[in-house]
Amino acid sequence: MICDEKVAATGMSNGRLMLFLMELFSDDYICKKAVDLSSMEKASVHSIITYGNSVYLADSFNNKIYKYDFDDGEFSETTVGRDPRHMFIYNDTMYVANFDSDNISVIDLSTFALTESIPAGIKTHDVTVDEKNKMLYTTCYEENMVIEYSLINENKRYFTTDGKPMHLVLSNDCLIVMTYFVNGIVHTKINFMDLHKSAINDVIELEGLASDFFLDNNMIYTINIVDKSLYIIDVFKRKIIKKIFLGGYPESIAVGKNNIYVSNSKKSQIVSVDKESFTINGTIELNFIPDCIKVI
Repeated sequence: MICDEKVAATGMSNGRLMLFLMELFSDDYICKKAVDLSSMEKASVHSIITYGNSVYLADSFNNKIYKYDFDDGEFSETTVGRDPRHMFIYNDTMYVANFDSDNISVIDLSTFALTESIPAGIKTHDVTVDEKNKMLYTTCYEENMVIEYSLINENKRYFTTDGKPMHLVLSNDCLIVMTYFVNGIVHTKINFMDLHKSAINDVIELEGLASDFFLDNNMIYTINIVDKSLYIIDVFKRKIIKKIFLGGYPESIAVGKNNIYVSNSKKSQIVSVDKESFTINGTIELNFIPDCIKVI
């Protein structure tokens, strides 16, 4: 049996918070390692990322970033700002968006130690880096704003968003920002922002509340926890090209070579969606309740 993808996932098993390293198949999985995280007091893992031979976890409750090395099983931690939400790694440096301390923590991965703190706007939620131009971008939820910060000379620019910004990704000279718009009820908006003009070119609106958000080969994948669906958005066409009903409670997205994987906590499943046909091609039943998931 050939493994389709290797992933890291967090989840609950028998009341214990766990980290799982798994090999996924069309309708089954093999758990290669299970790491018990329940010794961390009241840990709340907001996001995970994988890099090299390690997985990193942002613990919003304890203000920690954890590192687990796949090869030697070593587990380490470092303290960052208050309520860390999302991470981005560039040039062996990790940038962490801290929601309650309104800053970006900078971690040297070679020592796994905090080296710097970059001031940001109010309620910093997500962070990404333009590696070509050495620019850092972060969302400021309470200010309807994205900040551009030069990693070379510390110059800043400010972009106003349509809605409260949560997640962001870069696609060439376009900054794509997922925002929440509250007008009696909450809607989600996808902002396409021109970096040269510092202005919004297009906005796509989704009814309901989108959560996780991923860009791969000019396709945006986002999950809506209200209508329980996966949306596929073409970046070039600036339109929704497919909506796939998943049911349950979709939690997190991971994108592999051939498939999109969505963890579903209510159904204790990982749903596999083919990247070419955009149809469900497998459902993997789990013996734990999944949360965050990322391809290794």
